[in-house]
Amino acid sequence: MGTAETLMLLGWVAVATYAQTVTGFAFGLILMGGVVLSGLAPVALVAILISILSLFNCALALYRNLGNLDREIVLLCSLSGFVTLILGVWTLDLLSGSQAHWLQLILGVAILLSSLMLVAHPLPKRVRSGRASFLFFGGLSGFMGGMFSTSGPPLVFHFYRQPLGLAVIRDCLLLIFAINSLQRLVVVGIQGRLDLRILGLAATAIPVVMLFTWLGRRYPPPLSEANLRRVAFLLLFASGLSLCLSALLGD
Repeated sequence: MGTAETLMLLGWVAVATYAQTVTGFAFGLILMGGVVLSGLAPVALVAILISILSLFNCALALYRNLGNLDREIVLLCSLSGFVTLILGVWTLDLLSGSQAHWLQLILGVAILLSSLMLVAHPLPKRVRSGRASFLFFGGLSGFMGGMFSTSGPPLVFHFYRQPLGLAVIRDCLLLIFAINSLQRLVVVGIQGRLDLRILGLAATAIPVVMLFTWLGRRYPPPLSEANLRRVAFLLLFASGLSLCLSALLGD
């Protein structure tokens, strides 16, 4: 990857980080969609980069802040997610060669569905869902995390339907995402994918993440939460649709 491509990739890291900071979601989706649509790097490489940066972000957010966890939920989602994460990584490897257009189409559809989830406002239940539901959504999240390092949407949608406090939801999601990212890094590390090139790229991107996290907190856009969600939805929907059309048209 040349200097120009690296700078463009870091530009997408900046956009994704700022969006994540001001909206609370969509880092992996925006980064994956933007980089793949721009043709800067293959899905497999971007997924590893997202895992490293997501683990860094979640660790910072959770540092000395673990008092709101529901440990049973975290355990259920992490266990089922690890099994399907391995399946997701295997599926990514299977499609990364001659079936790359199918991989791009699946990514586009996943981003489209995720964008719709992010603007949905599910009504909270009066009674918390059973353990089987957390195992199911944890598994679905793990599969998306294994393929694209974007494990958030299924769990975000499910958790916000539960009669739980916002602090509990936030901290549980952050810890599950951190565990998911760590699990994925272990799997790709065993495969020998964590080479010095990727680690060097991640080290270059971390200062960008830190800077645009600070900018997002210090200088948020003058928009309401509803309008911020609309902007994020439009950005994700447009990138997902473009990926689908590009795959279908054979570009």
